[in-house]
Amino acid sequence: MLAALRRTIEWTGQYAYCFLHHNPNLRDELFTTSYVVPQPLLAAIRVVVFVYCLSVLVANLVVNIMHEAGWSWPAYFTTLTYLGITMYYGFAAFNTCQYTLVYGLRNRRRIHTSMVSHPIQIPLEQFRQRTLGLGIDHSSASPPELTPEPKGYVANATSQPQSPAGWPDNASIPATLAQPSSTLHQLALATQWLLYETFTCYAPLVSLIYWGFLYPSSGGFYERIDTWMGTSMHATNTALMLLEVLLFSRCPYRWTHFTVVISVLASYLVLVYFMVGVYDFYVYPFFDARFFGGYVAIICLLVADIVGLVWVVLLMVHRWRDTKYPKWTQE
Repeated sequence: MLAALRRTIEWTGQYAYCFLHHNPNLRDELFTTSYVVPQPLLAAIRVVVFVYCLSVLVANLVVNIMHEAGWSWPAYFTTLTYLGITMYYGFAAFNTCQYTLVYGLRNRRRIHTSMVSHPIQIPLEQFRQRTLGLGIDHSSASPPELTPEPKGYVANATSQPQSPAGWPDNASIPATLAQPSSTLHQLALATQWLLYETFTCYAPLVSLIYWGFLYPSSGGFYERIDTWMGTSMHATNTALMLLEVLLFSRCPYRWTHFTVVISVLASYLVLVYFMVGVYDFYVYPFFDARFFGGYVAIICLLVADIVGLVWVVLLMVHRWRDTKYPKWTQE
C-alpha cells in the first residue's frame, strides 16, 4: 500500500514537472506578447485593465455589504467569473511586465527567439532526487513521455545556448535568462492559461444570460453606480474577451481543456444547491425546481451546450488567428 502510494506521488510529481517544464505551450512569449500590440504598450494596457477590474469587484462587494447581501456575494456566477477576469489580468500584467523588464529594458539589442523562447531545463532525474526526495525506481510505473524539446532547449542548467551567426553572444543576455526557469514562474504561466480559457469561454455566457433573461425582469438599473457595475460585469467582460482573443493575447486554446471548463460548471452547480441547503436561497431563479420542475435539468444542459458551442467557436478563431496573424505581421 505504501509502495503504491509512493509510486503515485512520484508519478504525479513527474507529470506535473513535465507539464510545467517540458510543455511547448508554456513559453513566455505566448502569454506576454501580442501579434499586433507592442509589448510595453501591452503591459501598460493589462495593468490598467487589472486595476479597473479590481475597482469594479471591490465596489460591487462594498455595495452588497451595504445592502446586507455580502453573504451571498461569492455565490453569483457573475461575481466568480469577474473574479477570474481580475485574476487573469493580474497574472497577465505581472508576467508581461516581468517579461518586458527582463527581455526589453535590460537588453536593448534583439535576441534570437531560439535563445529566449524556451526555459532552460533541469534534468528530470535531478528533479526527482532533489525536489521529490525519491530515488529512481525502475520497477515503478513509467513516467509520462516528455514532449519533444523544441529548438532552443539545452540539456542542463550549466550548458549555454549557442548564439546563431549574426546574433549577440550569451554575454549580452540578462543574468535571469541564464538561470533555469523556476517552477513558480511556469506555474504562473499555467495559471494564466487556465484563467484565460475559462474567462474567454464564460464571458459570453454571462452576458447572454443576464441581458437575455435576468435584466428584463430586474427593472433596470436604479443608480449610476449600479449602471457602472452592471455594464462592467455583464458587457465589458465580453468586450475584454474579444480584445484579448483578437488583439492582445497569443495564448493557445486546447480542446482537451474543455473538461476543465465543464468541471468548473459542475462545481458551481454544487455551490448553488449548497446555498439552497444551508440558506434556503436560490442564486438564480431558474435553478428553483419548485417553479421550474424538470426544466431545471434542461436549463443546465442548455447552458452546457452554449458553453460547448462557445468553446468550439473560440477554438476555430484561435486556430485562424494563429495561422493568419503571423503572415500578416510579416508582410
